[in-house]
Amino acid sequence: MPDPKPEKPAPSGQTPDVDACRPACPACGGRLVEQKQKLICSRCRTICETCCEGGQG
Repeated sequence: MPDPKPEKPAPSGQTPDVDACRPACPACGGRLVEQKQKLICSRCRTICETCCEGGQG
């Protein structure tokens, strides 16, 4: 039996995955979370500086 709602392809230039546009840790590629106004990697706990703090941001 065919699927009643087949998945539609994303329009060109857009990705359907929301995680694709979220910042990632430059050390391990993990997801960054904000704690005490700092971005911290949820995987390796590296503090990732923003461009205003001297990092590559």
